Amino acid sequence: MKEEIKDYFKSLLNVPNFLSMLRILCVPLFVVFFFCFSSRIPALAVFVIASITDLLDGYIARKTNKITPVGIVLDPLADKLLKSSTLFCFAYVNVIHWWLFAIFCAVDVFMIICGCFLFKKRIQIPSNIIGKLGTFVVTVGLLMCFFPSIFLPWCVYLLYAGFGVIVSSVVLYVSLNYKKVLRAMIDDENEQKQAIEEENNTTKDA
Repeated sequence: MKEEIKDYFKSLLNVPNFLSMLRILCVPLFVVFFFCFSSRIPALAVFVIASITDLLDGYIARKTNKITPVGIVLDPLADKLLKSSTLFCFAYVNVIHWWLFAIFCAVDVFMIICGCFLFKKRIQIPSNIIGKLGTFVVTVGLLMCFFPSIFLPWCVYLLYAGFGVIVSSVVLYVSLNYKKVLRAMIDDENEQKQAIEEENNTTKDA
């Protein structure tokens, strides 16, 4: 048990996962900078740094073969928190519509729930290339939102396009992996039945 705990924390503290955690820590800092400074430049700097860590953690994980179950959950969680907080800020200052923020959040919550379920079942499903493309398009759109006087309404159109790509990736994600999810649910139900039967047998023997 001690060795398992040690290996868990060792995998948690590798460089790619550290960068993902750093990106999560950038989220509250970004929000504070966005609302506390009259200029958007400090918040933009935090957003750019956080986006760079997104590129680095995936590259380092693949290059050094340090793709871990924790990282598979932590990386997209960090991305979604950064994206959602940035969309919230721009919705608050009326650069984008609130409904756009809401539908992005709805999709993110769905993906987080699925990711947590799969993590609990120890099912590893890496993100697909379409999802990465959607994230890239949304990131570019958000960067343009920092300069609304120049890029409106094109930055919003780019966010629409990015959302469409992300939804496509979610559909692909579900269609390709629903069998694994169903199998995990069936296995979980069988384990629960077996546990109940063992408990009943133990009670009868007693």
